[in-house]
Parts: sequence; C-alpha cells; structure tokens
Amino acid sequence: MSKRTTFTTITPLPAGVSRETALETLHDHLEMIDLNPSHTERHAIASPAEATPEEYHCTWYSITDKISYFPGYKGNISFKACFHDLGLGVQVHVYAPMGLDIKEKWSVGGNTPDEPIQPAEIGIGAPASGLYLREDVEISCNFMLTRFVRKQLKDALSTLVARLIVRAQLQEAKETNRRLTYTTNQSFSSHQSFSPPPSNASFSPPNSPPMHSQPMMLRPNAPPLGSPPLSPPYTGKFPPAEYAPQPLECPPRWSEQHSRLAYKPERESYQNPMYDQKPTYSNHPVYNEMDANQKPKPPSPIELP
Repeated sequence: MSKRTTFTTITPLPAGVSRETALETLHDHLEMIDLNPSHTERHAIASPAEATPEEYHCTWYSITDKISYFPGYKGNISFKACFHDLGLGVQVHVYAPMGLDIKEKWSVGGNTPDEPIQPAEIGIGAPASGLYLREDVEISCNFMLTRFVRKQLKDALSTLVARLIVRAQLQEAKETNRRLTYTTNQSFSSHQSFSPPPSNASFSPPNSPPMHSQPMMLRPNAPPLGSPPLSPPYTGKFPPAEYAPQPLECPPRWSEQHSRLAYKPERESYQNPMYDQKPTYSNHPVYNEMDANQKPKPPSPIELP
C-alpha cells in the first residue's frame, strides 16, 4: 500500500553563511549525494530511456546505498537520481526500488542585512529576517518506509547545515588571507624604493660618470625635446646627448643685483636730505645776483711784439 507524504522544513542559516555559499553547495551534486553516510558509491550516468521529457535533459547519477529495511536485514541497493539546478536552489528526483519515489527541492530564502526585506511566506515558519534553507519534500512509498525515509532526510539536512557553516568559515579565512597578502604587497611596493642601509655600511658618494669626448650640450644634430626616440633605442647606462636638458638661464647673483640697485654711478646723493638742500649762505659771490659792473671782466687779449 503506497502512501504519499509532503512536508516543508525551514532551517535558519547562521549569519556567517552567505547566499552564494549556500547556492554553491546546493549546486554541487556530489556533495549533496554524500550528505547521506549510507551511500557507498555514486557516478554520473546517461539519461535513462524511461525518464520523462522534462527530466531527460537533467544530470543523472547512479547511487549505491547500504541500508537495512527491517531489523536484522542489511543489503546494498542501487537506484537512480536526477538533479536540476535552479536559480535559488536545486531539484532532486530519486527513483528507488520497492516503489520508493522521492522529490526534493532545496532553496535559499530570506534576505541578508544589505538586501531589502521581502515579505516572508506565512504558514511555513520562515524567519522575518536573515537567510534560511527551505526543503520541500514529496514521498511516495510504503507507509512502513515513510518514517525511515524522513529520518534519513532529517539527518542529511543537519549534515548540510554543518557543512555550510564550515564552508563559510573556510571561505572567510581565504578571503582574509587574500586581503592581508594584497595589503602587504601594496605596502612593500610603496616602500621598496627606499631601503635603509645596513648598520655597517660605509657612506661614500657615488662615482662620477665618465667624461665624454664632447660635451653633451654641444653635440650637433640633437633632436628637439618631445621628438620620438631614435632608432635603434639607446641601451647604455647614461642618457644620450639628444635627451639632455636645455641649459637654464641663471639669474644674476645677489651681489650683482645689490650693486646695480645701491651703487648707481649717476646718483647725486645717498638719499640724505642734508646733502640734497642748497646752502643758505656762501662766502663766494653769487654772480647771478651781481651787477654787471661788479662781475669780473674777461682778460683782454695780449698783444705780441
């Protein structure tokens, strides 16, 4: 007698588990198969002929399970399962012996702190904030196997949540190491141009470059500044004369500027008012104010014998 059972399980995810980490785990088919410790072997197979048109293009696996249906009875059974990835999770359809048919849908719901809060579905016990893992299961099997299958699914869910936590911790540690390595490399590259000398280093000036036969500034046929490089390119230790900087016009020295400003030969005084004023009295006669009779007459010409 076959019985059809459906139920939904909501499991809140810890704050450290991101949506990307949960989806990455759900899309890893082999990891999802290995959630059940009783599975001893699994490998990918081609789509069977009895698959439905929708499931024919899914990913199929053959799974071997070591299980005991009744007390004192143990054996190995093999069955087929198909996986279909979704944007929010994965769908799994298991075809097992003895008429056991399991349809599962695992999905990630809820919102992270940096996402807008969406209305939560009522009636399933979903949290108002944070991420959660939703498992929708439909089981069609003998009523004697229902309890056993539900126990296996519950154990698989607990294992999945524990692995998600560990996977999130590993990814967080990897990201922290990458960030620290990048910061260290940036700091080293910014300070590698300056390196303190050793304590026993002798401080001596660098050697002067060798003298050229002709000054670099006076070499003819030098291209103007900004022109393309010459062919073949210069590969020596010192820059060629063509790229030597133009000589700068040096300003006059301070002493020359001071002498030009302070010691002009045409100056009549040193800006002293007592030298610039005319004398109020003089012992010499003022010829401009004398009468014409008082002015001395020029000497008469001398007659030669």
